[in-house]
Amino acid sequence: MQLRDKLQQDIVILDGGFGTTVEQFGYDVKHELWSSNLIQSHPEAVYKVHKAFVDSGAEIILTNTYQASVQSFLNIGIDRETARTYLAKAVELATRAAGNRAIVAGSLGPYGAMLGNGSEYTGDYEETEADYIQYHKERLDILIETGISVFAFETIPNIEEIKAVRTLLLDYPHIETWISVTLKDHDHLSDGTPLEAVIEVVNEIENVLAFGVNCTSVNVIDAAVDKLITLSDKSLILYPNSGRQYDAVHKVWIDREDASLVEAAPRWKEKGVKIIGGCCQVGPGEIKELGTALK
Repeated sequence: MQLRDKLQQDIVILDGGFGTTVEQFGYDVKHELWSSNLIQSHPEAVYKVHKAFVDSGAEIILTNTYQASVQSFLNIGIDRETARTYLAKAVELATRAAGNRAIVAGSLGPYGAMLGNGSEYTGDYEETEADYIQYHKERLDILIETGISVFAFETIPNIEEIKAVRTLLLDYPHIETWISVTLKDHDHLSDGTPLEAVIEVVNEIENVLAFGVNCTSVNVIDAAVDKLITLSDKSLILYPNSGRQYDAVHKVWIDREDASLVEAAPRWKEKGVKIIGGCCQVGPGEIKELGTALK
C-alpha cells in the first residue's frame, strides 16, 4: 500500500527527467534503448541520477525502464533472458538509491516509446488490444518478480492503449498504479481524443490510484488542471517537461517558451493536485526548488 499511503500526504514530490539528467551528467543516451542502455554499460550513472533526485527531495522515483520493454530489447538482438537481467538490475539500482527515503515505481513507457519515432507525443500508431496487452504484460510481470508493487503507465498518447491497460489491470488487483498521458492541447489527448473521454475510461480502473499528465508543457497542463480536477475520480499527478518540443528525427529538444514549473506547482497544489514532479529537461536542481516551493 505504498502509493495509497503517500496519497494521504498533503503533497508528494516525484523525481524529474531521467534521460535528460543523465545526459547532463555527461553520458551518451543516443541509443535505441535510450538511457536504459546504461543499466548494464554504466550502472553507476543510473544509480547516480536516482540518488541525485532522492537527495533533492523526491519521495517517489521511477525505474530507468521507460524505453526498456522486452520488445525493445528483442528489436536490437537482445534475448528475453538478458532483457530480464536488465530490468532486474534497473530495479536494484533504483531501490539502492531510494533507501528508506523514497518509494520506487516501475516506469512503463507506452507502445510509442518502443517505435522510437516520437509517437508517444502524437499517438500516431494503431495496434490490436492484444498487442498492447502483450507489450505491457511482459515487462510488468518481470518487474513484479523483482518485488516492486507500484507502477506508472506513463506518457500514453493513445486512447486504445489506455483501454488495453484497463483490460490488462483486471488481472493485477494486487498492484498500485497510476496512468499519465501526453496532451495535444488542454482539451485533447495527443491522438485527438477529448480529455473527457480519456478520464471516463481511467475512472473505471480500480487499481489506478492517480491519473494525470506528463511530458507536456506547463502551459498546456495549467490550462487543463481545472477539467482534470472536476472530472477525475483519481488523485491527480502532474509532471511536465521543460516546454521544449522533441524532434524525433534528430533526437534533440527544440526550445519553446513555457511557464515555470516551480511557479505553477503551488497553484496546482492549492487546487488539490497530490503528486508533482518533472519529466524531460527537469533535473535534480529544479526538483529541489519544487520541494521548497511546495513544502
